[in-house]
Amino acid sequence: MPIRQRLPWRLLSAVLLTSALGNADARPPPLSEAEVKAGLVFNFARYVDWPGSSFGSADAPFVICLVGHDRFAPAFSALSGRTLKGRVVQVRLGVLPDQNAGCHVAFLAEVPVHGMAAAAYALAAQGVLTVSDADGFIDSGGAIGIVPGAERLQFEINRDALNRAGLQASSQLLKLARSLIGRGR
Repeated sequence: MPIRQRLPWRLLSAVLLTSALGNADARPPPLSEAEVKAGLVFNFARYVDWPGSSFGSADAPFVICLVGHDRFAPAFSALSGRTLKGRVVQVRLGVLPDQNAGCHVAFLAEVPVHGMAAAAYALAAQGVLTVSDADGFIDSGGAIGIVPGAERLQFEINRDALNRAGLQASSQLLKLARSLIGRGR
């Protein structure tokens, strides 16, 4: 092939290679705090086991409820339709602490401190995994508290709260926790 005919192909190849390399350096925008917390909640649920009676039927959805602040709504809504433990995830937004029938996981977002303990205990009595980013959540009876770490979010686990809810956390989840309180099983 003459050089004149090869030149356009080489030029096109160089342009494509350059644009491909340029895209390789492009990074997706960082996740928002709400998206990170929604992702953590989803992953916590992957490593917790519920009794079979928690799901009415084999095709019942896995229900994640957002209790409290709407600023988390878009991030949690993005979980809807995904699959978790072989079940389709259904997200319920704007759930009140006393209106949580059918929830498997409840993220308590900015629930008033004076209502935190009551909500955590009531939800645990219904077999709901409670998660929050509120200060002192696990000390108030919640199961998993999301806390700030040096460079990333971390979490703490209250094993007594898991027991009250009839839930079992995997050993992998327990190992990753920044701290554990309670006796556990």
